[in-house]
Amino acid sequence: MSASKLAGVAAAAGLAAGALYYLVVKKTSDEPAEEVVMVAHTEALEKTCAALKAVGWDEEGARVQAEIMVSSEACGNNQGLVKMFKPELMAPAAGAGKPEIERETSNSAVVNGHQSPGMLSLVTAVDLACAKASAGGVASVGVYNTSTSSGQLAYYGARAARAGKIVIILANSPEFVAAKAGAKASFGTNPLCFACPVAGREPFVFDMSTAAIALFGVLTCKAKGLPLPKNAAYDKDGNWTTKVEDIHIGGGGGAIANFGSHKGVGLALMVELLCAALAGGCVLGSADAPKKTAKNWGHHVIAIDPDAHVDGFAARAASIVKTVASSHPAGVRLPGDGSLAIEKKNRIAGCIPVPKRIWDVICATSKKQSQ
Repeated sequence: MSASKLAGVAAAAGLAAGALYYLVVKKTSDEPAEEVVMVAHTEALEKTCAALKAVGWDEEGARVQAEIMVSSEACGNNQGLVKMFKPELMAPAAGAGKPEIERETSNSAVVNGHQSPGMLSLVTAVDLACAKASAGGVASVGVYNTSTSSGQLAYYGARAARAGKIVIILANSPEFVAAKAGAKASFGTNPLCFACPVAGREPFVFDMSTAAIALFGVLTCKAKGLPLPKNAAYDKDGNWTTKVEDIHIGGGGGAIANFGSHKGVGLALMVELLCAALAGGCVLGSADAPKKTAKNWGHHVIAIDPDAHVDGFAARAASIVKTVASSHPAGVRLPGDGSLAIEKKNRIAGCIPVPKRIWDVICATSKKQSQ
């Protein structure tokens, strides 16, 4: 399949611009590692912000998205600056507006994204949920009518936890995941995130896909010519497959498998119900479906103010986290530990490793903003 056809598939499926990097820039496993450049965090932020302004964003929209992508890049997440490989696909959607609070009570709200990117709409929802939780103890905020993925949910979870809140964040996405072998794809990879403040350390952040493999994991396998992990996908006949070409992303009729059998189906369905049925995202089986073409991604945020429930939550949480982490002589790796280690290493070094071909695109695009 040609690069142009792949680009069309990605756009039709509502994928983030970063997906095209993996689809178009194919790299086989025996090729040398991709060249990277070391970029200061502030420079990465400023150049990315300028590049986004060059493709049509105002200062606020560019700054928020740049911060999220650079933060993800700094902790080694594969949904960071790769989104800038095709900067024109990061431009505001035609007719898009700014996120707007559409329904509101003292402890709830619904945000209409007006076809803005998931990143802008979810930041709005998380900050609003935290503010409402401060006033009322608990808050629920839904988001709908966003045009793209919100990227790494851990970013938003950490943002809320650093503000002293406990948060649960959910996001649905287009149909890539089957509920069982042989079933039609109905779920997205439907990630969920839990985060909370912990005394004496960075917040505890748990961010997971409810699919057997995250979408960007599939795209990485495709780009590097690697097989999918075992028991992560089905072919069109419902048989296990390790071939990317057997599933939709590779041009086949199969699907990504769900995570954890019926328990994974339950988690994915929970995300779907809260992000689509409740928040207003595209509903499976409705006249607006399929989600792949509806361009109406949904999110849901539940924020809790621990101070409204108990004294000293962060210290109590620290005791639990420390006990679990030290429950084996060799230690126990907790969710988020890997990302924290990468972020710390990059922070000490004072720079972030960025694939050179992506950085070159960002720099070239940023120069257009100043012209």
